Amino acid sequence: MKEVFVNRSLTYLIKNNACKNDQVNTFRYVLESLYSLVSKTGAVLIISIFLNTFKITFISLLLFSILRGFTFGIHASKNAYCWITTIGIYSIFPFLIQRINMTKEFITICYLTVFLSILFFSPSDTPKRPLINKRKRRVNKIISLGIGIIYMLLSFFINTNDFYKIVCFIFMLTSVCINPLTYKIFKVPYNNYKNYYS
Repeated sequence: MKEVFVNRSLTYLIKNNACKNDQVNTFRYVLESLYSLVSKTGAVLIISIFLNTFKITFISLLLFSILRGFTFGIHASKNAYCWITTIGIYSIFPFLIQRINMTKEFITICYLTVFLSILFFSPSDTPKRPLINKRKRRVNKIISLGIGIIYMLLSFFINTNDFYKIVCFIFMLTSVCINPLTYKIFKVPYNNYKNYYS
């Protein structure tokens, strides 16, 4: 289904001069990413309706997507693995968020950990999408830290137990995705931009 969508979209774009021959790979990547985002998000939200976790799942997806847009981080090596991890994470964690308690001490440690993780490891690129531009890496780090601070302030302002837990969940997930140890465990190259410098 994905290939049909991508190929038909590319054919349409090329036919209407919206995509040149030397841009096909870039457009293909964007279209594949768009298809994956929409299909996985739709599946996760449908499952959340049956689990009665729609609100928590929706907020978690939104906040994580915004933060991940600047921290980047590891991706599953195969589409099937991505489906399994995405559905697993967004089905289990929101379900647990409704049923577990977090102490203020744990929340404080969580916030501090993610702040340090972003400071030291963000943005974390992938072999398919190396972050070659030094200025962009710096800008992404600054924006990531800013978003992290905004999430912390929001949690204090909104001041509900569920929102604290959602932010902690997002922070923990982000820290895992950008940590070099995660890359090492899954045997994925880290700091891929260095391969482009002599």
